[in-house]
Amino acid sequence: MPNYVPSPDEVAAAITPKGGWTKKQLAEWGVPWPAPPGWRKHLEAKWKGEDVAPLARQEPDQDALF
Repeated sequence: MPNYVPSPDEVAAAITPKGGWTKKQLAEWGVPWPAPPGWRKHLEAKWKGEDVAPLARQEPDQDALF
């Protein structure tokens, strides 16, 4: 089942009081956690009907684990 694609206004309206988005909300839109850079532009392009590649999940640098 494809994920729901919100309008830019819906994305803006879903901002939490702390100024971000919840992991649950992003998951409903098909955005991986942590949200990669450019995820809002990606959703907007998808909402406009543009053919966009799936968002890549960001993996932490291995060096950051040590």
